[in-house]
Amino acid sequence: MGWHTPSHRRPGDCPGRGKCRLNYCTLMGLVAGATTDPPALAYANKTAGNDAPAVAYSYSTVYPLTMFLRITSAQLLIMILA
Repeated sequence: MGWHTPSHRRPGDCPGRGKCRLNYCTLMGLVAGATTDPPALAYANKTAGNDAPAVAYSYSTVYPLTMFLRITSAQLLIMILA
């Protein structure tokens, strides 16, 4: 185990935790939304273990933006390469 393991990280290593002061539930929702992965959202809700809506709110704000960017980038690639 090297210094890259999570047990040796400082709070400032993760921008979401250190600089933006986001809690773990919100970060899990952001990652699930950014990867557009519903099973990751289910895991995040199960891991949160409470009724806090932080996971669902962060997922619902990131998911539409990610889908929009996926569609837009695919269309731009087609226009550029065609």
